[in-house]
Amino acid sequence: MNDLFRRLHDDEGQVLVMVALMMVGVVSVVGLVSDGGLVFAQRRDLQNVADAAAAAGAMQIDEAAYREAGTVLLDEQQARDVAASYLEGEGDLEYVVFVLPARIEVSVSRQASTGFLRVIGINGVEVSAIASAEPRFGVESAGQ
Repeated sequence: MNDLFRRLHDDEGQVLVMVALMMVGVVSVVGLVSDGGLVFAQRRDLQNVADAAAAAGAMQIDEAAYREAGTVLLDEQQARDVAASYLEGEGDLEYVVFVLPARIEVSVSRQASTGFLRVIGINGVEVSAIASAEPRFGVESAGQ
């Protein structure tokens, strides 16, 4: 009877169960933090791509309008083509290029890969970025 009583109230082994449960929680948090950083870095890279495509498109100035009236406007077709060409060189992106006479807007999206979240079936997260740019020219002095 004394041996049975001791076995029922014995605490040995409970720590092992608690450590195993805590490790699952710790690994889950580390995985989410790691994947969050990975997705954030991929989002930042995508923003850089959108910014560069918009800047490349904004450099395509309508030279005829500039020579005639000194007005800086975009050559809309050329700006769209240059931005789209830049984006196509980046690989598997979905993009939209919207061009106005004075501005170009680029919207891009793609699947960002994950690491730890793959264990629970999440292989990727969609990330997107938007950038706009306007054509610039010369330097104006304050006296003119």
